[in-house]
Amino acid sequence: MTRPLYLHIGLQKTGTSYLQGLFLGSVDALREAGLDVYPTHRRAAYWLMLDVRDRFRPHDPPQAREVLRDLPGNLDAARGRAALVSEESFSPADDAQVQRLLAACSDREVHVVVTARDLGRQIPSVWQQGLQSGRAITFPDYLARLHKTQGTPAPIWWQKDLPAVLEKWSRHVPAERIHVVTVPPPGAEKGLLLERFCSVLDVDPALLDQSSVGRANRGLRLEQAEVLRRVNAGIPDDLKRRDVYGDVGKRGFSVKVLGGAEGRPILLPESERAWCEELSQRYVDHVREGGYDVVGDVEDLLPRDSAFAPDEQEVSEEQVAQVAVDALTTMVSRQLTTHRTRKDRATAEAAERARRGWRGRVRRLLGVDAGINR
Repeated sequence: MTRPLYLHIGLQKTGTSYLQGLFLGSVDALREAGLDVYPTHRRAAYWLMLDVRDRFRPHDPPQAREVLRDLPGNLDAARGRAALVSEESFSPADDAQVQRLLAACSDREVHVVVTARDLGRQIPSVWQQGLQSGRAITFPDYLARLHKTQGTPAPIWWQKDLPAVLEKWSRHVPAERIHVVTVPPPGAEKGLLLERFCSVLDVDPALLDQSSVGRANRGLRLEQAEVLRRVNAGIPDDLKRRDVYGDVGKRGFSVKVLGGAEGRPILLPESERAWCEELSQRYVDHVREGGYDVVGDVEDLLPRDSAFAPDEQEVSEEQVAQVAVDALTTMVSRQLTTHRTRKDRATAEAAERARRGWRGRVRRLLGVDAGINR
């Protein structure tokens, strides 16, 4: 019987980093249980996506072009009953790119896994994620762009237009082998998303190492997002290259300095409720009627009241200033800690060298005295 390959293609901001962290952190245990995870590193999965979607840049390393080339051989060599490939940026691939990926899947029976979240939470989350990638668009302007381009193949909709994603992939994979895993609503039982995802793969969630999930994908609060947006606006575009900005702007400043701080959640304004609810209902209807395998409750795709704010959530200049001061304090404190550690180490090393030098001089003096006495 042909072994299945599960392609987890996104969507963005639907728990993908959480799931990937768990599965990539439990590769050996999963292999013993019959599920091969490939690639075994997140960066390699990202490179695979770059190759499939023809998005390489001159600064990308040469080994990035080897992942897709090696995919068929690695799948053939895998001994498990099934395999998993997970990268959320596969979902926007066009038809030719989808075919390119499927052609590299050896003789596997391909299943497509789509994690989907209600638009009320996904839209704000994707906007702040864009800020963490170097963008500087305001949230109101972002919403205006969504309205202006709705129903078009504009990139801003690639990771949000669930019906378009499902229709495209169903042109290449039968609908019954497309699994729509819904992200549970706020307040749901912890671990429910993982249980749903694992049920598709026929994997026991207890096999996964929960300690492998860090805090690398923490979302920003409203006030911190505004500070990051203003910082991005002042950074030259040539410094926003993904291999540069990702280390400094995202994982350094956004995650380690701004992430996790106190503030207000980013919510859709109340004025967007009717539009969001109507569009979400159309998504629910499409999933129900499309013949897809729905894992979870399809009505989880409808936004809850908690997704909407009663006002426009303005951030005052005083709040911006406070967050900026807090961020600078954190950055300078860390620099001082690092500098102090280096200074203390250098002082200790110098003292040790002096001590060894003194002991050496004493030994030499004693040796000379001993020679005279003889």
